[in-house]
Amino acid sequence: MQSVSEAAVGAVIIANIIDFAASMVQIYSGVVKEKKKILFWQTLQLGMQTLSMMLLGAFTGAVSNVVSVVRNVLCYKDRMNWPVKFVLIGIQLVLTVIFGNGTFVSWLPFIVCTFYILFMDEKDEVRFKFLVTLTFIPWVFYFFVYKSYTGAFFAAATIVTNCISLYQMVKKRKEEKAEQGL
Repeated sequence: MQSVSEAAVGAVIIANIIDFAASMVQIYSGVVKEKKKILFWQTLQLGMQTLSMMLLGAFTGAVSNVVSVVRNVLCYKDRMNWPVKFVLIGIQLVLTVIFGNGTFVSWLPFIVCTFYILFMDEKDEVRFKFLVTLTFIPWVFYFFVYKSYTGAFFAAATIVTNCISLYQMVKKRKEEKAEQGL
């Protein structure tokens, strides 16, 4: 019979393997520049990562991912408006209270998701990419606390790839403005 600690180690290993696969999708999303494509790849990654988080006991992160999948689908279909945003934030709040343990770390997914929901209808692709990049930062800490080491590493790597894409997008925009004489 397996001991509790052996089962826990096994769950951490399995969760990190799943999170590794999700992270490959996440990294790819970092080089994508079009909003709808970013949302598609994020949705796929979030679905995979939800399973990993459940195995690790990171329930508020899993809840956040489920809400984020719904959010991304609604945004992809251009159905995001202020009443929908408030409903999604309210659902996330209730689920965070139910599944959270009251620590600051357990509240990070709610904070990040709320911030993202409030500003995700940004039409400017550079500003949207900045939003995506900024909202990955707290996840590095969250993943590390819940032993999703692959998640923490690849969230950090995604921040780097997003920063490179942001730099390229800003540079291209400046070049286009210079060509137009602005």
